[in-house]
Amino acid sequence: MNFENIEQLIKLVKENELKKFKYKDYEHEIELDFTEENAPVASMPASMPQGTADSAQAQSSNEDQSASDDSEGQEVKAQMVGTFYLQEEKELTDPIIKVGDQVKSGDVIGYIEAMKVMNEVTSDVDGEVTDILVEHGSNVEYDQPIIKVK
Repeated sequence: MNFENIEQLIKLVKENELKKFKYKDYEHEIELDFTEENAPVASMPASMPQGTADSAQAQSSNEDQSASDDSEGQEVKAQMVGTFYLQEEKELTDPIIKVGDQVKSGDVIGYIEAMKVMNEVTSDVDGEVTDILVEHGSNVEYDQPIIKVK
């Protein structure tokens, strides 16, 4: 099973809004779990190169941003594993957002680089940016808070 097939499989599972999916044949096994109590999981055979398994796990992450209630507002979280940037270039010159800026649902607040691709990070809440929790160029994990919005 090559990486393109895995990507197509993940896309089909997401499009059909399945919460769990498991495929197994004589050579390969893949299991996707999008239930809320579990972080997205993709398991590959031991013979698969490490980078491919990591990439598949990052790709299987739920693409939607999630917001969590907080006494000081809500958080916009990372939808995948990668490196977070406040602008499209790696050298910070003009960040997309700053503390005090107003954001609306759907606004681009930054980018996560994964597998040499810059993926837009969009806000899923409206409000004022009260804190930027991740520095430009820092690694982020899936579901890690990136900014706080009040």
